Amino acid sequence: MKIAVSLALCAGLSSVALAVPTNTTLPGGWSWAPLAGGSFTSSGATARGGANGQTTGPFTDTSFGVMDESGTPWFTGNDLSAQQYVQRQVFSNFGTGSPPGPSGARFFNPGYQGTGFGSNFPRTASEQRGVTLNHWSNAFPDAGGVATLNQIVYVPVAATLSVGLGWGGDEMLLRIIGGTSGARSQFFVDATLGAGFSSPAFGGITSTGNTIRVNAIVQANDGGSGSYDVAWGYGASNASQVNVSRSGGIDAVFVNGQFVQDPSQGVGPNSVGYGFTNNYNVLSALVQSGGTFNLDFASSADINNLVRNSGNADARASMGPGFEGTATLTVQWAAFQAIPTPGSMALLGLGGLLAARRRR
Repeated sequence: MKIAVSLALCAGLSSVALAVPTNTTLPGGWSWAPLAGGSFTSSGATARGGANGQTTGPFTDTSFGVMDESGTPWFTGNDLSAQQYVQRQVFSNFGTGSPPGPSGARFFNPGYQGTGFGSNFPRTASEQRGVTLNHWSNAFPDAGGVATLNQIVYVPVAATLSVGLGWGGDEMLLRIIGGTSGARSQFFVDATLGAGFSSPAFGGITSTGNTIRVNAIVQANDGGSGSYDVAWGYGASNASQVNVSRSGGIDAVFVNGQFVQDPSQGVGPNSVGYGFTNNYNVLSALVQSGGTFNLDFASSADINNLVRNSGNADARASMGPGFEGTATLTVQWAAFQAIPTPGSMALLGLGGLLAARRRR
């Protein structure tokens, strides 16, 4: 049964047969006896932030600018790692008057990329987050030399690094500002969200060219003397106020630069998102001496364009970008023990006995 467990963990008899120690030399007449193998796993994920006013975990928000940093588990305005939203307005600067803090709204710009305090967020944003994993520490490496009696050696037979990436945006709102009461205006919104990851470990792990391109044509009643929000993202359903349609073949999702699908609704209504996992065979570059390695994840968002096609109203497009990265290193090994070969011992014993009889 121990051999069966070892073979299962080591992904087949042929793999184990080919994975016997090669650096450690056996004395004459000895062999490697297979033992039960095992596996090692190290996993991690990028940090998350808290909801409005949340000061204790668990934290579940993957939005830009809400990292679970010491003293600032949610966005207070003092965390300048990135803004929470991207915005673009056709003609003016609507701004927001709500101060940051548990008693106020998180929808507030303390000033980024040349913007002013309380003004619209800039049209672009980016953020980086990291994951640290442990390398495998081989307790009984195939280190060389001559094997001693019952010496145990672990030989890695499979090693996979799985890296997951999910990114997108929500709160895709178009604020209709002013215009002619009773009239309607039409706007075109176009946005891009990108993400990727990299690591110098195992000779270099990189994924680039991951992009979501999403656009919409929105028709809505003018705001008159006021303003109000309508949805422009996927899942927009308020038909009396907004008519969302896709045009121009711009909508697309790319992974590693290759088209994979049209965008679809993300984590909820009025959002867009996509995720994938890449598996890398890292056996040939496997580190067996322990230590750690890092994976760097990055994401960006840009409202590329906002145009009024017709009407008299102004409008501001908003989107809340977010992303998350995960990583798991899994190593499977076969275990062997150095022993004198039983068959050889029996033959040697018989030969010695016959020789002794001849000497008499």
